[in-house]
Amino acid sequence: MNVAILGCGPAGLFAAHAATLAGHKVTILSKPRRSFMRGAQYLHRPIPGLSAESFKVDYRLKGSVEGYRDKVYGDLSDILVSPLTLTGVADAWDIREAYEAAWKLYGANVEYWDANTEDMQEIVSEFDEVINTIPAKILCASPSVHEFVSQKIWSTNFVKPVGVFAAEIMPDNLVVCSGDAEDWWYRQSRIHGWDNTEFPHDRKPNAKEVWEVEKPISTTCDCWPTVLSMGRYGAWKKGVLSDSAFYDTAEILAR
Repeated sequence: MNVAILGCGPAGLFAAHAATLAGHKVTILSKPRRSFMRGAQYLHRPIPGLSAESFKVDYRLKGSVEGYRDKVYGDLSDILVSPLTLTGVADAWDIREAYEAAWKLYGANVEYWDANTEDMQEIVSEFDEVINTIPAKILCASPSVHEFVSQKIWSTNFVKPVGVFAAEIMPDNLVVCSGDAEDWWYRQSRIHGWDNTEFPHDRKPNAKEVWEVEKPISTTCDCWPTVLSMGRYGAWKKGVLSDSAFYDTAEILAR
């Protein structure tokens, strides 16, 4: 089966890896450049052939789940937030390590494509399966009709664990979510030395390097019904983890 993968970020290459392991002919269409991953990130499941040793991540909640949800999502009270499902100590795998391994395997095979809706019909017709990991907004043919619900937040590489730890430096492999209204931030993380602090959009921090992040929640876009949407931004759906692109692709292609 001829499979097209749209996008060469972690989700795209993990999907390409799953399709390749399943014996399919894979074509990766994207601007051939590696995604820069800011902050503290990790995988919740290993990617076979790409992930090495696991480590433990301690995921904690300070304050209440309701306070955390209100800080981040405001009136969207039905949103399922991570402290409900991830709190505790769990196995984790290095996402940068897995992406590096995937890039070594597939990076040279990425065919240049500047994502656009005009090419989509030809791509859908040419391949047996098309898997998209590019942000769904980019490929929407009717942006004035379809809704893309999201929440914007602020993120920095700075961690200042005031009121959480006595130590000056936050321990490694730790994530702390705060539902405490007195905390300006809502999540602080340190994974393998990579720091990250996230703030509600109405509380922009005064830090040297700050970037705005759009967190997908849901969409009504149905422009390409035969295209398989993978990854958080490809599916434009909350709760999609980075490793899902591999496991979902493997499951769907096995049917």
